[in-house]
Amino acid sequence: MRSIRAVVVAAIAAVPVLVLTACGSSSTKLASNDPFSSGGAQNPKDQPLTGGKRGGVLEVLNETEFEHIDPGLAYYNIDYAVVFATQRPLMVNKPNTYTEAVPDMAASNPEVSSDNKTVTVHLKTGIHFSPPVNREVISEDVSYAIERGANENVANPYIPTYFKVIEGMPSAKGGPVKGIVTPDKHTIVFHLSEPKAKLLVDAFVMPITAAVPKEYAEKFDKHKPSDYGNFQVATGPYMFKNDKSGKVLGIGYVPGKSMTLVRNPNWNAATDVRPAYLDEIRQKTGGSSPVIGRQVLSGTNVVQNELPAQSTVKLAYEKYRSQLEVSPGAGSHYISLNNAHGPFTNVNLRRAVYAATDRVALNRARGGTLVTTVQTHFIYPGIRGFEESGGVKGPRFDFNEYPQGNPKVAEKYIKLAGYPSGKYTGGKTITVVGASNPPAKEDAEIFDQTLKSLGFTTKLTLVDSATAYAKYCNVPKEEIDVCPSVGWIADFADPQTVLNITFNGKSIVSTGNVNWGQTNIPRINAAMTAAESINAEPARRKAWAKIDEELVENAVAIPFDWDKQANIEGTTVKGVGDLWDTGEWDYSWTSLK
Repeated sequence: MRSIRAVVVAAIAAVPVLVLTACGSSSTKLASNDPFSSGGAQNPKDQPLTGGKRGGVLEVLNETEFEHIDPGLAYYNIDYAVVFATQRPLMVNKPNTYTEAVPDMAASNPEVSSDNKTVTVHLKTGIHFSPPVNREVISEDVSYAIERGANENVANPYIPTYFKVIEGMPSAKGGPVKGIVTPDKHTIVFHLSEPKAKLLVDAFVMPITAAVPKEYAEKFDKHKPSDYGNFQVATGPYMFKNDKSGKVLGIGYVPGKSMTLVRNPNWNAATDVRPAYLDEIRQKTGGSSPVIGRQVLSGTNVVQNELPAQSTVKLAYEKYRSQLEVSPGAGSHYISLNNAHGPFTNVNLRRAVYAATDRVALNRARGGTLVTTVQTHFIYPGIRGFEESGGVKGPRFDFNEYPQGNPKVAEKYIKLAGYPSGKYTGGKTITVVGASNPPAKEDAEIFDQTLKSLGFTTKLTLVDSATAYAKYCNVPKEEIDVCPSVGWIADFADPQTVLNITFNGKSIVSTGNVNWGQTNIPRINAAMTAAESINAEPARRKAWAKIDEELVENAVAIPFDWDKQANIEGTTVKGVGDLWDTGEWDYSWTSLK
């Protein structure tokens, strides 16, 4: 899945196709199916966090490689699984919650000034770096960790989103930032250029806030790119196996082949909420995902900590359900429509294709109700503001009311768009660019037929997923009319992380653009700017929920799938998945039976 981890990138991977569960709503209007249901499989919301057995070695079999193991660069879901076992950010989400972060490196909840422009964090004492650094963590280590994110050799993607609100950020060379002050060894103060303390505090769960010792890491950060990840030290319960100099490359981490985490001898359990039951975690990387899936389901102390193959999830659901975890709130998929160029600049044409789209069929292609819920708006389950946005049923517009599509409603809007026949007769060929892998391929083909049924002439192009985004969908000048299965995962449960970069006109960039439809509605842009500075709940949730409703009203895209991610484990694993990390097994809470 390429992360998004969330706010700055994009394409969520396909979830498995399960014929067994492909059972969308049989009613004409939207059924209120439960987006938090796991179909009888394990659910991170319900897994016990205590009582695990101490000791043992967990084996991990993954087909895909990590993207980054440096906490200043980590951005991909399986990266997070390792980074949050080895590092401690200021705040952390326990596995069973996405909305209530607790202090981790911080000693208590951050203190926010009355004007929301100063945030003070007191650090715990008694937390030490792993060998070879060994010394106690101090506030300057947290300051350096955040400042290095602005270093062009690190270029952390969260700097231009959540952390730019710090006065003087970004610093071009990643040096000292004016707005970060360390008055003593266990206090760090953030002075903000705008009153946006709420979002910054929420972002303290990001791995960029995990302490990094400057005297040790600075030499690695001078390399382009930084190779600190290959020599890193840990603050969490586990560390990459290394030699006496701290080198992990070729020892605890062999790219494309293996990863070995061992216990951090300097970890102090009294300072941490994590139980850290396991003695060691060993990952083998490579091979075929379907083969790996069968090995895991028939194995003992083993997990697959990435999205399993389609066939594996079906097998697990049918025969190994106790070894299957299904995590709700795993992101969303929608069909992007070009709001800036071509026929879909007409809001009523966008509403017409929205009304005609069979979202049940699209969800069926992705696996049905076990791993999807029909989407009706953009804030997804588990994110603050979801209920305020209408919950499962969503905003009540007639073009949003019929998940299986309604030709009569579609015809109404085509006529309102200026085509009296009820069919599109404008003559413009619609360019549709999708990924060639299933189920994204099916998304593209289903929607292509929807367009044709409304009178559109289309040109459907299917390429590999990376090309679909890098060459076409992420490049506004290509003027692609439709990208049929773009996706999003939030970094944390604030609605701004779901709506702002994806639909705010000011976020449109020439390359790497994730406002795929180039939505640029001045009224909505202004509403987002205002909502960014709302720090109090529930006013913040309500403001973003109203924005969500307006995005649906303007049919800026067609939401169709709220994801639920599946993961699998062996028979002797007592796995605990992270609700906040789309269900990946959490090594710091998982144990063996």
